[in-house]
Amino acid sequence: MPVTRSLLLVALIAVGASTTQAFAPPSRQLKQQSAALFALEVVDEDAPADPFDAYQTTAEQMTVAIKDTKAGNGYTVGEQESQQLKLKYTATFLEPNPGAQFDFSENFICKTGQNKILPGFEEGLKGMRVGGKRTIRIPPNMGYGDQWYKGTIPPNSHLQFECELTSIAQTPQEEFMESLNNFGVGRAIGITVCVGYLAVSPFLQQSGII
Repeated sequence: MPVTRSLLLVALIAVGASTTQAFAPPSRQLKQQSAALFALEVVDEDAPADPFDAYQTTAEQMTVAIKDTKAGNGYTVGEQESQQLKLKYTATFLEPNPGAQFDFSENFICKTGQNKILPGFEEGLKGMRVGGKRTIRIPPNMGYGDQWYKGTIPPNSHLQFECELTSIAQTPQEEFMESLNNFGVGRAIGITVCVGYLAVSPFLQQSGII
């Protein structure tokens, strides 16, 4: 009989506890549910870090890192093998002399796929769209390497470029118009007139016109 009473007492306590839980105020229930969810939450400590933020100015850093600060539209760098790009950029050191500027351009024109610009710079531009802005970080193996460059870039320099892509020319006609705009329409017309005059002046002299 004592055993039966003990079992009955345990059962009544269990029912009372679940009844209290069931009729607990909503706020209390929410807190308890939140605490349970929080206890079950798993933090993924192995989640990969942002390559741009994780960039290290060490010999082990071998890859280019990028960060877009403004999305562009229109043509995209890399959608064709050969594209003529027009850029604005400011170039600074990450290491050595962090933050020191060593180059800039308001009207830099280059062509992709011809190995005429830094490998890291061309790789970092891929995926940009016209009007976009991007920061590119370049390690030495993708930049100027382990030798002095023109006496201004020290060996093993880590570089950062702040770029704005202003236009892309993808056809010969677009390249011609871009080159004409850069050269200046008025200047081009003047040179054309001068060249034409020099070409026909001998005939005009023979004809007594001049």
